[in-house]
Amino acid sequence: MPKKVVDLTTKEILNTREAAALLKVTTQTIKNYIYSGKLNAIKTPGGHHRIRRSDLKSLGFVVDEGKTQQNLSLDELWDAYNGLMRAFVSTVEAFIKALDTRDIISAGHSSRVADMSCAVGKAFGLLERDLQELRLAGLLHDVGKIGISEAILGKPGRLTDQEFFLVKKHPEIGEKIVEDVENLKPIASIIRHHHERFDGKGYPDEIGGADIELHSRIIAVADAYDFLRSDLSFRKALSIDDSLQEIKKASGTQFDPEIVNYFVDSVKGDSLPLQ
Repeated sequence: MPKKVVDLTTKEILNTREAAALLKVTTQTIKNYIYSGKLNAIKTPGGHHRIRRSDLKSLGFVVDEGKTQQNLSLDELWDAYNGLMRAFVSTVEAFIKALDTRDIISAGHSSRVADMSCAVGKAFGLLERDLQELRLAGLLHDVGKIGISEAILGKPGRLTDQEFFLVKKHPEIGEKIVEDVENLKPIASIIRHHHERFDGKGYPDEIGGADIELHSRIIAVADAYDFLRSDLSFRKALSIDDSLQEIKKASGTQFDPEIVNYFVDSVKGDSLPLQ
């Protein structure tokens, strides 16, 4: 006897597999939403999760009575996409907060870099989708440090040449980590190139100028600024003015001059979230 096909758009209570099919994501993604508290779920005596169709609205998915996915408006589809991305970014942010505690830079570094990068991106006129990718790349730019010894990352004092050589591997490690995640593939090369220099003397590929992705060039400035503004074991944080002077000194060599101008203008115009 053929198996009955269930209309998922009208079923009120779904299991994780059905919810994933309805949203066209993996079951693990649904579980991540549940574990992070972004999606309410009912736990059965057997330990399985059941999800109310109405609760999927918290992810931005909306199905009106009598309306199927096929006749959702473009605005509704865009709202659904943005809702999923917001939930996804929130999950990434929670993960990054834990990762940040391993480094010598003060906690919250990755979130600050993401916030400053997006502020510059908005001033630059980037579209919403580009800003979402920029935020994810900013949050995950140092994810490759998960493959670096904590003894090196947390070392009080300056690194030896060998230790610095190992730390310089983190953009490549980060690229490898995210390139296997479907929603993160577009930012893999951004992460790889966030330590490239405008003059071509950066790492790992020694590319320069416009050959470096715009997002990477933006993150490079925000990353360096937050480093200058952080207390380290071998020096105190620089002031805002002194940090900006250091950034401007490196304009045209380490950093894209146009990005530096947008960054400085954003700071002076109080449109940049600063620590």
